Amino acid sequence: MASKGKKESNRPGEFELIARLAKFGAASELQGSETVLTGIGDDAAVVSTFSDQMLLTTDAIVDGVHFRSADERWFDVGWKCAVSNISDIAAMGGTPDHALVTLGVPPGASVETYEDFYAGMNDAFKNFGGRIVGGDVVSSATMFVNLALTGHPSVGPDGTTRTLTRDEAKLGDMVCVTGPLGSSAGGLEVLLSGLTNPSGQILIDRHFRPTPRVALGNALVACGVRCAMDISDGLIGDLEKIAKSSNVGITIDIPNIPLASELIFMVGTSAVDLALGGGEDYELAFTAPELIVNSLPFEVRNQISVIGAVTSDKQDAGSVRVLDKDGGNYEPIRKGWDHLNG
Repeated sequence: MASKGKKESNRPGEFELIARLAKFGAASELQGSETVLTGIGDDAAVVSTFSDQMLLTTDAIVDGVHFRSADERWFDVGWKCAVSNISDIAAMGGTPDHALVTLGVPPGASVETYEDFYAGMNDAFKNFGGRIVGGDVVSSATMFVNLALTGHPSVGPDGTTRTLTRDEAKLGDMVCVTGPLGSSAGGLEVLLSGLTNPSGQILIDRHFRPTPRVALGNALVACGVRCAMDISDGLIGDLEKIAKSSNVGITIDIPNIPLASELIFMVGTSAVDLALGGGEDYELAFTAPELIVNSLPFEVRNQISVIGAVTSDKQDAGSVRVLDKDGGNYEPIRKGWDHLNG
């Protein structure tokens, strides 16, 4: 045990670490610098907002649960930490603005670890919007990161501010996804197997570097779509959330689920179950009337797949029925990730 007042080996002091990380919030290549009136260094950040409504989201990652520090892929972990929050903003049809980051720093942690982590977050913010404006640093036996992100909503076809929500699915709506699905889970399986090839490496990259659909979420709002969420915990589990919130039942068809050719090549028939329950794809699932789906601009329509429909109202609320290629019921191996029960 270290003597009182003595730092553990390689562990930075709080103020040293904050000073080293503050430069990431001031990076010139990030968007929205004009909205940050007072950034990292004071007791609170001062920012201006883009609209009269604000989107708020937060997500935490913990060593041994969401990532493995032994892998030392800190840039990738930082990217994914940012993207999981950016994707929540995208799922509401919004644009990310300002982030607060709380770090749990364990004994033996190095400044370089957190610099790489912040570099990954900043790269995601540079690509999809948002910037770090403050946060906190605390001592912790286990490394963890909590990121809170604000955003602003888009404007709908009627010129008013709109958000995409889970409770707007209606009987007769088409059920759509951006895709492909299952690639992140496939990448994890490749990693755990220890065997890879060019197709496997593509899946690994999709696992570590998912793409949040910010622009597409904005476009859906502009086209009149009202119901959506991101696919973070698995397609079935996330569609069940829409079905419960909207008090409807949903039916989807397996042949219509978009799968990457690399996933099929690497895992064969298991690809379907990874798409249905794998999670962390950060694609969007949404419902909309057929008229709206068919009138989507080509650049939007080209990025989505219609996988089913809202087929019942109230009596089957919260249910998601999966049909195989012959129209029979298909029972998925797993329905999705539960953060408390796995």
